[in-house]
Amino acid sequence: RSVNALVACWMPLSGGEPSPYFEWEYKGLNSASDTGWRPAPLLLEHLRNNHPDLKVLNLDGRGLGDEAALPLVRALEENTTVTSLRLGRNQMDEALGALAEILKTNASVTSVDVRQNDMGAGVAASWAALLATNATLTDLNLSSNQIGASAKDLAEALGKNSTLRTLSVEDCGIEDAAAVLLLEALGGSGVEEFRGANNRCLEKATRKRLRAWAKTQQ
Repeated sequence: RSVNALVACWMPLSGGEPSPYFEWEYKGLNSASDTGWRPAPLLLEHLRNNHPDLKVLNLDGRGLGDEAALPLVRALEENTTVTSLRLGRNQMDEALGALAEILKTNASVTSVDVRQNDMGAGVAASWAALLATNATLTDLNLSSNQIGASAKDLAEALGKNSTLRTLSVEDCGIEDAAAVLLLEALGGSGVEEFRGANNRCLEKATRKRLRAWAKTQQ
């Protein structure tokens, strides 16, 4: 019997209904790099066809890289039924850049969680550009990505955005100068909830403001 196997995983998505959207691909102990979750064809089909029950695209913790994620991201370009993207704990960078471009004009997605991916500063700047034009997104979690100096771009974009209400940039390698600009921009934005702890700020006062930011204190 071959050790290679493709096993369908039934998991609850939007509304708790089970759907065979992922397959576990096991290629043996000597092929660990090729073993893991893969999107099943049904997921791509439902995204392309605007399946009415697929309102939450949940890829959280599947360990997907750009190659596996890009077809799903591109399918969102014509999708109008998905309202929430749970894409955390994967290995995406290029795919998140493509997603940012798509969401610039998307009118249905209101919540995006891309925490703990491989996003670099260049792609993070694309998310800042998204915030400057998108008028639908209300909840964005970018935590545990290498945003770094691109936090300055986020700060500038917040001045042009009136819909975002929740922003998370914890553990994003943000240093003092960029953090101060971001904090100043938050005060004049529509953001009501912000999380920015565990960055690379040397100034104690800045670290405290990032941890304990509250709209009422601005």
